[in-house]
Amino acid sequence: MGQPFAANILQAGFDLIVHDLRPEPVAELVALGARAARTAREVAEGSDIVDIAVPHEPEITALMHGRDGLLAGSHPGQAWAIHSSLHPRNMQKVAEEARKHGVAVLDAQFSGGAGGARKRSLTFMVGGDPDVLERCRPVLETTAGQIFVLGGIGAAALTKNVQNMMQAINLLAAGEGFRLIERAGVDLEVFQEVVRTTGAQSLVGDAYLHQWGLRPVPWVYSLAIENALEVAGTYDLALPVAASALETIAEGEPTPDAARH
Repeated sequence: MGQPFAANILQAGFDLIVHDLRPEPVAELVALGARAARTAREVAEGSDIVDIAVPHEPEITALMHGRDGLLAGSHPGQAWAIHSSLHPRNMQKVAEEARKHGVAVLDAQFSGGAGGARKRSLTFMVGGDPDVLERCRPVLETTAGQIFVLGGIGAAALTKNVQNMMQAINLLAAGEGFRLIERAGVDLEVFQEVVRTTGAQSLVGDAYLHQWGLRPVPWVYSLAIENALEVAGTYDLALPVAASALETIAEGEPTPDAARH
């Protein structure tokens, strides 16, 4: 995911230093004009703004800490735009730890996938200090179609989790509907058009037959739903549909071996 984002930054004329555990995306970006760093620390030492695109809590913890981590190379006045899908509380903890080193964090979630990054049409959900957003905005705009400001640190992380929760529920509902229609012998192409033009319409439903339904992905939303349910619990708020969706996903979740195929 970070590779197309970084390519857009380069093509917009920014100086860029990159690091990844995999050599292939780094080589591709170096060919476009980026400089390669051997460690995350080198990225921090040579940057005013650091874009972080790793998946979840374990990866960002490993990235930040240690002799070669981001914090070891950080400097006061630096800004980090974190795109990782974190629990809102953990995003706040990361921001607080960075603040102790003089680093300002922008909670900068996005949706749209690698395809959206290549098309420069990602939806950004941002939380944090408005001044930090304005510093980072020119970089975000190299890939953004829209930027929505949600509030403080953690607000964007919560929004991303809730958005993924709703997307997962839509995906499960569409899957059940299309399976029933197929079993009954109704023309699937005609049913797809019905979905597009009725109250069943959704981004997922509109493209279920030839896009979403071909991707065995509901289980990847499990963590987002768990995070949303945990936050809802702190407000004494029940989300029974989300809880049922999580249970359904868990029952059909592939084994680690199956997930790799």
